[in-house]
Amino acid sequence: MKKYIHIVLMLLVFSSCSDYLEQDAGELNTIDKIFASEVETKKWYSRMYSDDFMVQEMHYSGQIPYFWCTDEAAYVMESNIRNISEGLMSPDNYYGYTGYNLYFFVRYYQAIRHINIFLENLDRCVEMGELERRTKYAEAIFMRAYYHYLLLRLYGPIPIEESSRTADEIAASQARKPFAECVRWISEQIDWACENGMPKERNESIELGLPTIGAARAIQSRMHLMAASPLYNGNSVYSNWKNNDGTVLISAEYDKELWKVAADAAKDVIDNYGYSLKEPNAESGEPTFDEVVENIRTITTTWGKDQNPELIWGHPNSIQWYARCAVPARWYGWNGRYSLPLGMINDFFMADGSKARPLDEWFENKEFSTEAANGTIANTFHMFVNREPRFYANIHFPNQRVSYAYPNEEDSYQDEDGYGIVDFWYKGVSGNGSTPGDKNTTGFSVRKNIPLNYCSNKEKAKDTWNLNVPFPIIRLGEVYLNYAEALNEYYGESQHNEVLKYLNAIRKRAGIAPYEGSYSQEEMREMIRHERKIELCYECQRFFDVRRWFIAHGPNGAFNHNEYGLDMSKGENATDKEFFSMTEAAIKRFDIKHYLMPIKASECELNPELVQAPFY
Repeated sequence: MKKYIHIVLMLLVFSSCSDYLEQDAGELNTIDKIFASEVETKKWYSRMYSDDFMVQEMHYSGQIPYFWCTDEAAYVMESNIRNISEGLMSPDNYYGYTGYNLYFFVRYYQAIRHINIFLENLDRCVEMGELERRTKYAEAIFMRAYYHYLLLRLYGPIPIEESSRTADEIAASQARKPFAECVRWISEQIDWACENGMPKERNESIELGLPTIGAARAIQSRMHLMAASPLYNGNSVYSNWKNNDGTVLISAEYDKELWKVAADAAKDVIDNYGYSLKEPNAESGEPTFDEVVENIRTITTTWGKDQNPELIWGHPNSIQWYARCAVPARWYGWNGRYSLPLGMINDFFMADGSKARPLDEWFENKEFSTEAANGTIANTFHMFVNREPRFYANIHFPNQRVSYAYPNEEDSYQDEDGYGIVDFWYKGVSGNGSTPGDKNTTGFSVRKNIPLNYCSNKEKAKDTWNLNVPFPIIRLGEVYLNYAEALNEYYGESQHNEVLKYLNAIRKRAGIAPYEGSYSQEEMREMIRHERKIELCYECQRFFDVRRWFIAHGPNGAFNHNEYGLDMSKGENATDKEFFSMTEAAIKRFDIKHYLMPIKASECELNPELVQAPFY
């Protein structure tokens, strides 16, 4: 193997478990040199947070299934996304991300081995002070646990790697550990890190995006919620899934106490680490509608504890790829290729907090507004009028007036204030009849995660394309909903006052009415799940939520039905009724086997101890 001279060349994009764990004398010689130097040791430390291992969700958004292989989206342009959405993925027909090193089974174990080498050699760096070594050691323990957690939520029971073993050692014994053992080990590792030097605060000027104790505890709480959920708690589907030695990997027994563990973990994060919901900056009294919308748009795009006290852990992301794929063509975007389905559009609440009418009823009498209202202008299809603020903050819809454009001589699509209209109908500037190449397929595209200062003036666009935003790995709004869910499952109706306290805090911040009255446990469960779908949309949570709830498959499965949009082959203008027709836009299939991602067949062939996920 080539002797690596520079840290960046240390780990290559390998294609199998034996490759990514290979180790030889040349590499060991390089490690000796690295950990003799404080500068090189810090480079090694920094790499565990780098895009080599931690995926930039927004930069790779077109390739990552978490965004689009859900009922939030109808994105069909990438074959690897369709491969998952249409239920075609298998150990032999994987999802095709190797060009980006996005085969996560290998990528995350590369990260784990990198961290294990760091842990095994850090004490050799005598140039680094003892306190700093202690802090970085604790961070590395947490990050090793975090990468194991990322594997756990994708693949279920996984091998646990606590040392930088050689390829031969791994191939002889890399078996999955039972799910409960994985959860226990990850939780214990996080406990140790938090008790032995994990930083409580970060210097935001030089440590942006690095985790704290609060972040570690928040990830721990999310993992415990997953462990308590129906996919892994009381599910007999996996009762016969065993290692070669007969070890059962997922217990079929239901343990109610797991919900208590999840609730306590979430409450600890809420109470003890100084986070709070990001509320609107109202100039006087109650915030205006526009102030609420603006606040919602900044929750996922604003750094700094003073500006965004809700962000527990954010991952620095360039918005360039994401924004260009989300913004319509008239603003120099790639035509809103990140298309969204009508079902998701209709799931947003009405302005008073009530649920919308059934989807098909909007198309029985195709009506349009006659005057401007909150979030809309005249001649807007009635389905989009009088919606909650999160709808206007997170969605691009036909005839929406947005301020991405700035007036100049070449931009003929905007008014004197720099505003322009989303015009996905066929004859619109962004319509399929006007733009070559990328196409929007439904009449809607994602707006969430695009900063307030994004603009598309030809002279300014390149500057704003490269804006960095803190894609939320986890934020307090999610933890509120985690806590509400766990409380409801453990205590039922006896704790609904406490459940509603946190559920309604999310709704109040969103500018809609709180829930009042009494509800059954089943009703509350559906209310919480619906709120999660809206509040956490396009934050890569829905992909995992629906799986852990075990509701993705079957005749009424959330991910097992085709998606619909508007008729993109029709439309002269904003009030052309032919455009406003429900039209099939994407095929979605989800079988029982798809709850867990398969491991490539080649991995299992190399290591017979590594049993494949069930039903593949």
